[in-house]
Amino acid sequence: MQDSIPDRYEKNPMLVVLENYVLDALGLLEAEKAAKLNEMICRTFGGKDWKQTVRQQFALPADTDATLRQLWKARQEEAEVKQEELVPEDFARVVVDEMFAGLGGAGDEEGD
Repeated sequence: MQDSIPDRYEKNPMLVVLENYVLDALGLLEAEKAAKLNEMICRTFGGKDWKQTVRQQFALPADTDATLRQLWKARQEEAEVKQEELVPEDFARVVVDEMFAGLGGAGDEEGD
């Protein structure tokens, strides 16, 4: 299983959590994944709500979810105009890279 983890996540496993946060904010994260994240994050950092804990740990504003939904809608509209497919997981990676460029592994893809 370890071999299947992309280099991006080996450098910083928190990127997976942040990308899943984005997907959850969009209502696109599977309930089972959200439950596992809630257990893991709350066990590690405390709290009862994994998203609230992530917001606290990364000093995210309370309206982060709404902001992410607005950005998703805007990017969907742009993709529609350009007749491009917008994949939620790709959107989540790009947003996390933009929001957390200083985090190890985020935004430092080789060849870009």
